[in-house]
Amino acid sequence: MYCANCGSETSTARCVVCGHDASAAAAAATTPSASGPLDPVTHLPLGSWGRRFGATLADGLVLILPLLFVESFFTAVAGQLDGVLAGLVVQGLYIIKMTSSSRGQTIGNRVAHTSVRDAVTGGQISAVQALKRWGFMTVLTLPVISGSSVGLGLYVVLALVDNLWPLFDKRNQTLHDKIAGTLVIRVN
Repeated sequence: MYCANCGSETSTARCVVCGHDASAAAAAATTPSASGPLDPVTHLPLGSWGRRFGATLADGLVLILPLLFVESFFTAVAGQLDGVLAGLVVQGLYIIKMTSSSRGQTIGNRVAHTSVRDAVTGGQISAVQALKRWGFMTVLTLPVISGSSVGLGLYVVLALVDNLWPLFDKRNQTLHDKIAGTLVIRVN
Protein backbone atom coordinates (compact mmCIF):
# COMPACT_ATOMS: atom_id res chain seq x y z
CA MET A 1 0.00 0.00 0.00
CA TYR A 2 0.97 3.64 -0.40
CA CYS A 3 0.82 6.39 2.19
CA ALA A 4 -1.81 8.98 1.23
CA ASN A 5 0.18 11.69 3.00
CA CYS A 6 3.53 11.37 1.21
CA GLY A 7 2.88 8.61 -1.37
CA SER A 8 5.70 6.38 -0.15
CA GLU A 9 5.29 2.64 -0.35
CA THR A 10 4.82 1.12 3.09
CA SER A 11 3.93 -2.25 4.52
CA THR A 12 3.47 -1.16 8.13
CA ALA A 13 0.54 0.50 9.89
CA ARG A 14 2.53 3.73 10.22
CA CYS A 15 4.41 5.21 7.25
CA VAL A 16 8.17 4.92 7.82
CA VAL A 17 8.85 8.09 5.79
CA CYS A 18 6.44 10.65 7.28
CA GLY A 19 4.87 8.84 10.27
CA HIS A 20 1.32 9.13 8.91
CA ASP A 21 -1.15 6.34 9.78
CA ALA A 22 -0.80 4.43 6.50
CA SER A 23 -3.59 1.94 7.22
CA ALA A 24 -6.15 4.76 7.53
CA ALA A 25 -4.64 6.46 4.48
CA ALA A 26 -4.90 3.27 2.40
CA ALA A 27 -8.53 2.84 3.37
CA ALA A 28 -9.27 6.44 2.44
CA ALA A 29 -7.37 6.12 -0.84
CA THR A 30 -9.50 3.20 -1.98
CA THR A 31 -12.78 5.03 -1.40
CA PRO A 32 -13.83 7.84 -3.72
CA SER A 33 -14.14 11.10 -1.83
CA ALA A 34 -16.17 14.22 -2.35
CA SER A 35 -12.96 16.22 -2.63
CA GLY A 36 -11.77 14.60 -5.83
CA PRO A 37 -11.26 11.52 -7.97
CA LEU A 38 -8.80 8.69 -7.43
CA ASP A 39 -6.14 7.82 -9.96
CA PRO A 40 -7.22 4.68 -11.86
CA VAL A 41 -3.67 3.23 -11.77
CA THR A 42 -2.26 4.05 -8.31
CA HIS A 43 -5.62 4.52 -6.53
CA LEU A 44 -4.21 7.66 -4.89
CA PRO A 45 -6.30 10.84 -4.67
CA LEU A 46 -5.51 13.12 -7.62
CA GLY A 47 -4.42 16.70 -7.14
CA SER A 48 -6.93 19.05 -8.73
CA TRP A 49 -6.06 21.71 -11.29
CA GLY A 50 -6.70 24.37 -8.65
CA ARG A 51 -4.27 22.77 -6.20
CA ARG A 52 -1.66 22.49 -8.94
CA PHE A 53 -2.13 26.16 -9.82
CA GLY A 54 -1.84 27.09 -6.14
CA ALA A 55 1.41 25.11 -5.80
CA THR A 56 2.88 26.81 -8.87
CA LEU A 57 1.86 30.24 -7.62
CA ALA A 58 3.31 29.59 -4.14
CA ASP A 59 6.59 28.33 -5.62
CA GLY A 60 6.77 31.42 -7.79
CA LEU A 61 6.45 33.59 -4.70
CA VAL A 62 9.08 31.53 -2.84
CA LEU A 63 11.54 31.74 -5.73
CA ILE A 64 11.05 35.33 -6.88
CA LEU A 65 13.57 37.01 -4.56
CA PRO A 66 16.33 34.39 -4.85
CA LEU A 67 15.93 34.33 -8.64
CA LEU A 68 15.98 38.12 -8.90
CA PHE A 69 19.16 38.24 -6.81
CA VAL A 70 20.94 35.49 -8.79
CA GLU A 71 19.86 36.82 -12.18
CA SER A 72 20.82 40.40 -11.26
CA PHE A 73 24.22 39.32 -9.96
CA PHE A 74 25.10 37.19 -12.97
CA THR A 75 23.71 39.77 -15.40
CA ALA A 76 25.92 42.45 -13.84
CA VAL A 77 29.00 40.20 -13.86
CA ALA A 78 28.64 38.27 -17.11
CA GLY A 79 25.68 39.56 -19.13
CA GLN A 80 21.95 39.06 -19.50
CA LEU A 81 22.06 35.58 -21.02
CA ASP A 82 24.27 34.30 -18.20
CA GLY A 83 21.91 35.90 -15.67
CA VAL A 84 18.90 34.12 -17.13
CA LEU A 85 20.76 30.80 -17.33
CA ALA A 86 21.93 31.13 -13.71
CA GLY A 87 18.33 31.76 -12.66
CA LEU A 88 17.17 28.66 -14.52
CA VAL A 89 19.88 26.59 -12.78
CA VAL A 90 18.77 27.81 -9.34
CA GLN A 91 15.14 27.08 -10.18
CA GLY A 92 16.08 23.63 -11.48
CA LEU A 93 18.11 22.72 -8.41
CA TYR A 94 15.20 23.69 -6.15
CA ILE A 95 12.52 21.85 -8.13
CA ILE A 96 14.56 18.71 -8.85
CA LYS A 97 15.83 18.37 -5.28
CA MET A 98 12.44 18.94 -3.67
CA THR A 99 10.25 16.86 -6.01
CA SER A 100 12.62 13.88 -6.02
CA SER A 101 12.72 13.82 -2.19
CA SER A 102 10.76 11.18 -0.28
CA ARG A 103 7.90 13.67 0.25
CA GLY A 104 7.86 14.70 -3.42
CA GLN A 105 6.99 18.25 -2.46
CA THR A 106 8.27 21.72 -3.11
CA ILE A 107 7.22 24.41 -0.65
CA GLY A 108 4.37 25.22 -3.04
CA ASN A 109 3.24 21.58 -3.00
CA ARG A 110 3.22 21.65 0.80
CA VAL A 111 1.06 24.79 0.79
CA ALA A 112 -1.34 23.23 -1.75
CA HIS A 113 -1.30 19.79 -0.07
CA THR A 114 -0.05 18.00 -3.17
CA SER A 115 2.86 15.68 -3.91
CA VAL A 116 4.59 14.59 -7.12
CA ARG A 117 4.63 10.78 -7.41
CA ASP A 118 5.57 8.12 -9.95
CA ALA A 119 2.62 7.57 -12.30
CA VAL A 120 2.98 3.77 -12.27
CA THR A 121 3.87 2.91 -8.67
CA GLY A 122 2.66 5.95 -6.76
CA GLY A 123 6.06 6.03 -5.06
CA GLN A 124 8.87 8.56 -4.92
CA ILE A 125 10.05 9.93 -8.26
CA SER A 126 13.66 9.71 -9.35
CA ALA A 127 15.93 12.69 -9.96
CA VAL A 128 15.76 11.84 -13.68
CA GLN A 129 11.96 12.12 -13.62
CA ALA A 130 12.21 15.43 -11.75
CA LEU A 131 14.76 16.63 -14.33
CA LYS A 132 12.41 15.68 -17.18
CA ARG A 133 9.52 17.61 -15.58
CA TRP A 134 11.62 20.71 -15.03
CA GLY A 135 13.46 20.32 -18.35
CA PHE A 136 10.23 20.29 -20.35
CA MET A 137 9.11 23.54 -18.75
CA THR A 138 12.55 25.08 -19.23
CA VAL A 139 12.61 24.19 -22.93
CA LEU A 140 9.27 26.00 -23.23
CA THR A 141 10.92 29.19 -21.95
CA LEU A 142 13.79 29.14 -24.46
CA PRO A 143 11.88 31.03 -27.19
CA VAL A 144 11.28 33.83 -24.67
CA ILE A 145 15.03 34.21 -24.08
CA SER A 146 15.42 35.13 -27.75
CA GLY A 147 13.49 38.31 -26.99
CA SER A 148 11.26 38.08 -30.05
CA SER A 149 7.52 38.61 -29.89
CA VAL A 150 7.07 35.38 -31.88
CA GLY A 151 9.07 33.53 -29.19
CA LEU A 152 6.90 35.03 -26.47
CA GLY A 153 3.73 34.09 -28.35
CA LEU A 154 4.96 30.53 -28.85
CA TYR A 155 5.77 30.26 -25.14
CA VAL A 156 2.34 31.53 -24.11
CA VAL A 157 0.56 29.02 -26.36
CA LEU A 158 2.71 26.04 -25.30
CA ALA A 159 2.55 26.95 -21.60
CA LEU A 160 -1.24 27.30 -21.77
CA VAL A 161 -1.62 23.93 -23.49
CA ASP A 162 0.65 22.25 -20.92
CA ASN A 163 -0.97 23.87 -17.89
CA LEU A 164 -4.57 23.43 -19.06
CA TRP A 165 -4.04 19.80 -20.13
CA PRO A 166 -5.04 18.40 -16.69
CA LEU A 167 -8.54 19.82 -17.12
CA PHE A 168 -9.15 17.27 -19.89
CA ASP A 169 -6.95 14.38 -18.74
CA LYS A 170 -8.41 11.47 -16.75
CA ARG A 171 -5.30 11.40 -14.51
CA ASN A 172 -5.06 15.21 -14.21
CA GLN A 173 -1.58 15.09 -15.78
CA THR A 174 0.14 17.93 -17.61
CA LEU A 175 2.26 17.22 -20.68
CA HIS A 176 5.39 17.51 -18.50
CA ASP A 177 3.89 14.85 -16.18
CA LYS A 178 3.31 12.54 -19.13
CA ILE A 179 6.88 13.01 -20.41
CA ALA A 180 8.36 12.36 -16.96
CA GLY A 181 5.98 9.57 -15.95
CA THR A 182 4.73 11.50 -12.94
CA LEU A 183 1.45 12.29 -11.25
CA VAL A 184 0.36 14.96 -8.79
CA ILE A 185 -1.64 13.62 -5.88
CA ARG A 186 -3.57 15.23 -3.07
CA VAL A 187 -2.14 14.76 0.43
CA ASN A 188 -3.52 15.58 3.86
